[in-house]
Amino acid sequence: MPSRRHVLSLLSAAPFSPALTACAEAALPDPYAAWRAPGAGETDTRRFALAHAILAPNPHNTQPWLVELSDPDAMTLYCDLDRRLPFTDPLDRQITIGCGCFLELYSMSAGLQNYWPAIEFFPEGEPTPRLDARPVARVTLGPRQAQPNSDPSTLEIANRRTNRNPYQTRVPSAEALDELVNVVVGMGEEYTGGVYWTNDPARVAQGRDLVWRAWDRELRTEGAAAETFEWLRFGRRAIAEHRDGLGMSGAGIELFKLLGQLDRDDLIDPDSQANQTAARNWREMAMNSPAFLWITSTGDTPSARLNAGRAYARLALAAANMGLALHPWSQALQEYEEMADLRGEMRDFLAPPEGETVQMLVRIGYAEASAPSARRDVQDLMRA
Repeated sequence: MPSRRHVLSLLSAAPFSPALTACAEAALPDPYAAWRAPGAGETDTRRFALAHAILAPNPHNTQPWLVELSDPDAMTLYCDLDRRLPFTDPLDRQITIGCGCFLELYSMSAGLQNYWPAIEFFPEGEPTPRLDARPVARVTLGPRQAQPNSDPSTLEIANRRTNRNPYQTRVPSAEALDELVNVVVGMGEEYTGGVYWTNDPARVAQGRDLVWRAWDRELRTEGAAAETFEWLRFGRRAIAEHRDGLGMSGAGIELFKLLGQLDRDDLIDPDSQANQTAARNWREMAMNSPAFLWITSTGDTPSARLNAGRAYARLALAAANMGLALHPWSQALQEYEEMADLRGEMRDFLAPPEGETVQMLVRIGYAEASAPSARRDVQDLMRA
């Protein structure tokens, strides 16, 4: 029988890999069903749009969304306060961005059915410093129009992935990166902020070093590591039961679970064999990043964060349409105390214009296609 140290060394060789196979237990739900023909057969446009919105990018795949469909043409979005990340996201900034992504995919997919939705942020008041039980947004479909209101990249909703695979050495061209900038610029007055990028070798090298040190800092911060552990889903059964979080599956994982060798203390110990091997793999990914792109907002209010999420959702769909891979690497933007010095260093490196706050940082390039992450059903998001 392999030792725990040997098992964890093997386990960490593929950190946070989404499952590639269906769940063997027929009684369990398919955690990837939501990605196949979302909204097919739905006659209610709101539920059709929700079937697309649940595929939105969101931090740690927490899926922090609750919805009400109390009025015939409206959807009200709330944050599921139990699905936040209080240690690494103490201001709910990242969770709010994830809500913005959800809203944008809802609006874009409703456009496929000829609606031009109106989005009202925080209809009962903007919360501070964190999200609370009041609604995040209310989306009204309005009258159906003769023409669809949709961006062509809406059709990429079911194809978009957060791609954590190794990236090729091929560097995205300035023309391709500028095209992504123009996607957000094209939102017009709906978005106040900016999109910036670098593929300059010297700047990229500096960014690689910084994002790697921030990743390592998070690994070595006990509260952050423990929070990530709570969202890890080991094996097909756990992925299918939860249908959220960061899935890890494959023959090796199933064996290690059977042997009882997925030990929490080892997996949050930064000096364990598992994490030392994981760190080598993730460092290689950081150091092979071919380019970086970042999104800013004017100010840093909850509404500005929602709009940053909307912008990121549109940009990610456009990137998928262009064959580009994206992977958020935003540890250095997080507001917890242990990250403060690297956050300041990252701000100096990215140098946003006066009055703008960096909300998202991603590595961008070309990579082998990535499998989807698990998703719950639309019905699971309905507010009691």
